[in-house]
Amino acid sequence: MAADKASLAASTQEANPIHRAATQVKQPTTGTSHSFGNGFAKFAALGGPLSILFFFIMLPMTDFLPPKPPRMPTEKVVAHYVYHEKSLKGGVALMTFVGLFFPLYTAAIGGQLSRIPGMPKTVIYTQLIGGTLGGLFLTLPAYFFAVTMYRLDRPPEITQALHDQAWIFFAMPFPSLLAQDLSFSYGVLLDRRQNPLFPHWLAYFSSGMTLTFWPALGTHCVKHGAVAWNGGLTFWTAGVGGGLQILVMSIYTWFAASRKDLPADGEATERTITQDVEVNRFALAARREARSCPPEI
Repeated sequence: MAADKASLAASTQEANPIHRAATQVKQPTTGTSHSFGNGFAKFAALGGPLSILFFFIMLPMTDFLPPKPPRMPTEKVVAHYVYHEKSLKGGVALMTFVGLFFPLYTAAIGGQLSRIPGMPKTVIYTQLIGGTLGGLFLTLPAYFFAVTMYRLDRPPEITQALHDQAWIFFAMPFPSLLAQDLSFSYGVLLDRRQNPLFPHWLAYFSSGMTLTFWPALGTHCVKHGAVAWNGGLTFWTAGVGGGLQILVMSIYTWFAASRKDLPADGEATERTITQDVEVNRFALAARREARSCPPEI
């Protein structure tokens, strides 16, 4: 008797158009593609530490660590570039690779944020755009240093002006990184699951480290002291704070990409959208079918 009831229930569900619609929804693929996706995400997360390395690697190569003070006489500035011309050529070329690694790091974070269910697209897009612009501004000083050393036989005052420009760009352009950080921190706090993808303390840590950037807003106003481009706040505190922030975020992005109990990059959002569209489409077709073919009594 129980078997007959189960058989009748199954046949009724199969005949139900709404049930057929729900069972026809395509599920996202997993397996090999998931593994390759996570592998590239972990590779991209390495872009954070590599960005730090290539951003600062020129400084010890060219005797710019610590940076020369803004009040350094023009003649000594030119002499420094002449003496370190060869090492500047190599150091500047290496520094341009920040433009390769920082976008990878930014994309790795965005990919992991997309794995959080219900993550607003605005949060993901803001993180990606802020990180992309931040990477651009972190790369620009390399090209300004390149222009500064390109024609050292020019009038010394021009070399001095280009030198000032390079260091001000080295210290000041951080606001885009604030957009990246705020969107990342907000996205992390939106994950209310018992075992979130990123620990919530990471959001507060990341935003706290950005406080070390703010003194650089006064770099163009002074030529000596803690806020100058070689000062304790603008260079040393911001350098350590920014480097530590990127390093820790890269580590936890790597850990997040290693988790296999969640969908791959973008799959959570894609799964929700795809299933909603498919269910709505099949449900509409099922209702039409039900109206045209009423059940027999």
